[in-house]
Amino acid sequence: MGKPLYVVLTPVRNEAWVLRAFLEATSLWADYIIIADQMSTDGSREIAKEYPKVILVDNERKEMHQAATRRLLFEEAKKIEGEKLLFTLDADEFLSGDFVNTSDWQKIINSRPDDSFCWRWMNLKQGDVTKYSTFQHYYWCVHESEALWEGEFPDNFIHEWRLPWSPQADKSHEFLINDFCSIHLARVNQLRQRNKERFYQVSTVEQDPKKSKISLYRHYHEEEKLEYFDVPENAYRFYENHGLDIWKYVYLDDDGEYYTKEVLGYFKRDGLKKYALLDIWDEDWMKRNGLNDPRTRIQKMLHLYLKKTMPRATSIWVRCIDKLLKLFV
Repeated sequence: MGKPLYVVLTPVRNEAWVLRAFLEATSLWADYIIIADQMSTDGSREIAKEYPKVILVDNERKEMHQAATRRLLFEEAKKIEGEKLLFTLDADEFLSGDFVNTSDWQKIINSRPDDSFCWRWMNLKQGDVTKYSTFQHYYWCVHESEALWEGEFPDNFIHEWRLPWSPQADKSHEFLINDFCSIHLARVNQLRQRNKERFYQVSTVEQDPKKSKISLYRHYHEEEKLEYFDVPENAYRFYENHGLDIWKYVYLDDDGEYYTKEVLGYFKRDGLKKYALLDIWDEDWMKRNGLNDPRTRIQKMLHLYLKKTMPRATSIWVRCIDKLLKLFV
């Protein structure tokens, strides 16, 4: 039996700041890269068209719905003939080390249909590419099967699953990968990431007005209480071996203006008060966009409390106070 095809599934919406780096790197090992572009206006589509391994699919949804985008990607992958390994990498994610020469990569290559694989993120620190934090293992890859195409995604517009799952999924087909991880560049671009998270918070409230603002704050400030490690010297070994400097194609002057435009559109439609409890009111950002802080004194005190207690957010007394506050805000 021959080697299965490596097919990478990537959603894109205005990712020009890092897309060329991603495509240069991923084209070194993937057979196909399916890009589902959601009406990008920053040149992402034009960049994608330059790469022969890219299959460009139009995602014509106006509003963000990431689970729907994943479904679109998998539907396109199904059209490719031959046995396939499907990798769900975003445009700001890169496999680490000399991954193709690891024993875990051999496990993936020699896997059986319906096998799925999870590994960790290496989240580079804001403003410091030599440090990283890591989260729980996440599912990134699956060996296609008939059961896979019958699986479903939850109806999440954000923070979706990467792989479709069937209620009959067999846990014996799930495998943990430790020899490599996914290097995540998003936080390196600090201003863009802040604008992106501002958009995520506003769009979450627009989708679910009853969503706890306390929980949103805690979620988007998790990095403040994370442990950091030194990025290994061999983190980019595979790409270096092929003469590729990823950072040459990463453009940190992109501040994610698209996200700001979307947020301002919500404000124009709904007013500012609806979003006052969100932690999005940076003084410089408001000044640049001609906005006045809509928060009351009490709301500012709430944000101060959340900020001061973030390092101890998992302690019993902070969780109890948070629970009480959720009854009122």
